[in-house]
This record gives sequence, structure tokens and C-alpha cells, in this order.
Amino acid sequence: MSIDFYSVESCIQHFFDTSTTVTRAECDMKAASLVGGSVTPVPIQGVWSYTVTGGPDQADIVQFRAERSKLDMANMRIAELVHTKDVPRCKYYGQIGSQNPLSIYVMEKRDGVCYIQTRDTSWEGKAEFEMRQFRTVGDLARFFAAAWRGAQEVSPSTVNNLHKEFESDLNRLFQRLPDRFSKTLNLVRQNLPRIFTLPSVITHGDLNETNILVDNAGHISGVIDWAESNIYPFGMSLWALENLLGYMDSNGWHYYGNAQELRDEFWRIFETDIGGIQEDVKVNIRFARMTGLFLRYGFHQDGAVRGKVRDTDVALRYADAFCTEGI
Repeated sequence: MSIDFYSVESCIQHFFDTSTTVTRAECDMKAASLVGGSVTPVPIQGVWSYTVTGGPDQADIVQFRAERSKLDMANMRIAELVHTKDVPRCKYYGQIGSQNPLSIYVMEKRDGVCYIQTRDTSWEGKAEFEMRQFRTVGDLARFFAAAWRGAQEVSPSTVNNLHKEFESDLNRLFQRLPDRFSKTLNLVRQNLPRIFTLPSVITHGDLNETNILVDNAGHISGVIDWAESNIYPFGMSLWALENLLGYMDSNGWHYYGNAQELRDEFWRIFETDIGGIQEDVKVNIRFARMTGLFLRYGFHQDGAVRGKVRDTDVALRYADAFCTEGI
């Protein structure tokens, strides 16, 4: 996502044109009735939701989500318990509209802005940005460590069904992605059982740069938009780290000059926070990470559903950056 060409009004208009028969005015009135005062759209909107602030000092968030992107409140409760400092408290307030209704949620507003708004690759801002990056990456490591420590119990049948789902998705990618992905993808397919030896954890399915909030110092102040959350083997959303280590432009993916230092810092903090980790477990995490990368960047995303396999060079830019050099 390029923040330079983002129009919040166009995004809001597109949501109401394509996702619901409810009007923006109806949503604003409902939000005001729930939290009081006037309401203001947040500066970056989701594809499948409309979000406003309101209440005293604009301290509350009211969000209206399309049917395809509802929050699983059971998963939200798990996320709130596991990530006590990072996940805003959220309450469900039913639906609005009879056709293509929207689900309504009220949550606490966190300070800070989306990580994508803090990027500064200019020469003048480079030093300050790099200091903020280390804080962001460190907090992301603690976020993943909290997930590891907050492992969830899952039934054997759930594990079996998830294995079949991933296997089917990876096979579909193997059949349809260009040959340049085959070597790495085949490694992932062959080693898929290994990732199910890892802890089952609450996993944010869309942990991108717009869903990580950071403060002025670069510390993570909130992780939002849990619509695609699931209980998955640890490491499936580690692609989020890659997103913090560089940026995409019209020429492709570019890692920052200090990307390896940031990566080393992430794993140092993660391992310290969980009390150490064995080498064979590290290998299993690498396979889980690559599985997540292929599922994230091999398919078009359609809300919480994996859609068609990406089939153009433009659509596969992230996959080319992350999924062709082995695990």
C-alpha cells in the first residue's frame, strides 16, 4: 500500500458502494448514539470496514464491518488475554441494516498511528527512523513471544483438518505458480508436518503495516483488525517482520541497509523472552514462516478467504521478494 496515493474519502465511498446497503449517514448516527458526541473517520480505513472515532475526547472507536470480515469474538477474547498490552478491548453491538448488514463493534482508541505512516526513507530522517525501527521490531518480537507463551489447546481433529487445508492450498500453489517458486514450495510441502509440532497460538491473519500502531518513539501501541485471526501453528504470520525490514515500490522490494541488524534484534529478543529455543525448533519455525508467506502472497486475499492464485508478475512481487530463496 502506498500512503502517498491514498484517499480516505475514496476508500469510504468504495466500501459503501460495494459492501452494504447501509449508508454512511446511518452508520455515523449509530456511532454517535453508542459513544456520544460527533464522529470522525479514522485517516486510514480498512477494505471491508468503516471506522470512526467518537465519544469524550474522541477516545472511542466504532467500527462497522462487512459480513465477510466479521470479528470472531472468541478469538478476540483470546487475543486480549494473550496480548494484554497490544489488543484494544472490543465489544460487539449487533448489526445494522437488513440487506448486506454491517456488524458493529466499539473498542478503545489507542494512541499512535499506523506504522506505514511513520516510514521515512529520506536522508534527513534516516537516523531517527532507524532508531524507531529498532523499537518497533523489538516490540514485535515481544508480541510473538507472548503468543508463544500463550499457546492454546487444540483437538487432534482440528489439527488434522488444518493440515489438510494447508496441504490443499500449497498443492494448488504448486500446480499454478510459475516454476521459479517450485523448489522452495516443494520444500515447504514436504516438511508441512513439522510445523504442527510447534505451539498452536492465536495468529493475526493480516499483520500488515496498517494494522500495527506505533507511538512517536516507535513503540507498538496497538495491534488492530483481528478479523482474520485463527489458532495456527506458531510462525504463520512472521511475514509481518519482513514487512518492517524494507519497502515495496515500482521497482520491486528493497530491504533497508540495517535489515539484518533488525532481524538479529528480533530473534535475540524473542529467544530471550521465551527462555531459549532448540535448533530443530528454529528450523520448524522457518518452515511455518515460509508456509505463511506462500499463503499470504501466493493467493489474492478476499476478506478472510484465500481467493485465486496470483498469476501476474505484478501480483507476485511480494512472493518474488520472499519466496524464491529457500526457507
